[in-house]
Amino acid sequence: MNLIKIENINLGGISDSLYQGQSDSVTEAVGFNIHSEPGILKNNQKLTKESESTIDDLCKTILVCSDGNTYLFGSTNGKVWKRTSAGVYSLVATISPEAGSAGVLDAYEYRGYIYYCTQNRLGRVIVGDPTDWSGRSDNFSVFTNGNASYHPIKEVNQVMYIGDGNLLAQVDDGVFTADALDIKEPLIIKSLGKISTDILLGTYVNDNIIKSEILRWNTWSESFSVADEIPETGVNSFLDIDNYVLASAGDKGNLYYYNGTQLENYKRIKGDWTGSNKATVYQQATCNYFGLPFFGLSNTSGNPTNLGLYSMGGYDRNYPKVLNLENVISTGNKENIEIGAVKLVGDILLVSWKDTNDTTTYGIDKIDSTAKVSSAYISTRVINVSRSENKLFTCNVGYRSLPSGSSIKIYYKVNYASSWTEMDTTTDTIRNIITAKYKFPEASTLEVKIESNASSTSVNESPEIDIIEILFE
Repeated sequence: MNLIKIENINLGGISDSLYQGQSDSVTEAVGFNIHSEPGILKNNQKLTKESESTIDDLCKTILVCSDGNTYLFGSTNGKVWKRTSAGVYSLVATISPEAGSAGVLDAYEYRGYIYYCTQNRLGRVIVGDPTDWSGRSDNFSVFTNGNASYHPIKEVNQVMYIGDGNLLAQVDDGVFTADALDIKEPLIIKSLGKISTDILLGTYVNDNIIKSEILRWNTWSESFSVADEIPETGVNSFLDIDNYVLASAGDKGNLYYYNGTQLENYKRIKGDWTGSNKATVYQQATCNYFGLPFFGLSNTSGNPTNLGLYSMGGYDRNYPKVLNLENVISTGNKENIEIGAVKLVGDILLVSWKDTNDTTTYGIDKIDSTAKVSSAYISTRVINVSRSENKLFTCNVGYRSLPSGSSIKIYYKVNYASSWTEMDTTTDTIRNIITAKYKFPEASTLEVKIESNASSTSVNESPEIDIIEILFE
């Protein structure tokens, strides 16, 4: 009997395709915690909608404020919602600038004020206890270019910088300067990052120009010091990682490593990126979640891959950095969604989203400490043993724990079947194994999916899987 072991998924993560990937990788990994205890698959804590029906726009900015509240900003309607520390949401303001659209494109707390960007105006309000939004100024300063889509904010060297088309504006101790740095047109500043004490400018031209640049500026010279051109439609965002820089660029699933002078191709997210199939990572849809870089992947067109909240990391520096789909949003959908912002509030992770399946809905999810993901799963790469003869396969799933009311299910596809077939199983409680009751149908190619379902009686308990064995003669 021949044996294929599938374990240590934390060392491989999601593969590059249905056929290839680094050792220990699988073609799908959805909803599993693969890093907290290396070698064990556990269902993650689920995302639960917290905002009820309060939010009616995609929030691309979530601001955790020193007044004890968190503020969320409508990206098209200019509404400002407050989330208290108890998780209660309310509408506190609707931005109304004198010119341009009211949608808030970014916001930041800086030296006693909350600053927020609309198309043509920089607004601000004094941070209070709590903040009184009735005393705000929606027209504190005027942007020169008034870019309608991008006004990213980044504080570097105690100065707050704001992108505005080909200009980098700044606020230094309350004084606004519209053109602290200018770059060549037609480049547009789409995202801002940081390396050491320098600021990074991620640029964009338009969706048809497959060329953009990353610029590095020390914040005091007359011009930037380093520029690197890449064949992408723009630098979308910088992942929140300590001591090195990863960037999402273009709309074909590429992540890049910045070595200080150049962007180097780092990882491509598995998917069908042909034609008009596109996805992106918004400027504020990144977060460092207790050492793991998280990012939200949003559909642009065509739903090229599973969309949701990904991580790109490992247990510690001795482990490889791997890709994992940590969570899907609370609607359960992995297509036709956008994730506007991801933010850690204390030990609570907030995720803003828009779902256009059926009718368009919006919401704010939080990681739920009281409930596991109801159904997490992994699926193997294609197992190609011998194309000249069919083989009979079977499967065992070893577990460390199987709480009452929980289950582990086994599915298969033979010879590239279009859908999964569930296999009847038996449970050996002495050896802690779930076993396929019968052999799979004869196959020259095989794919296996393992599904881990949380307990129906205690929703915060789920199986813990340590090994998957696929056997054939």
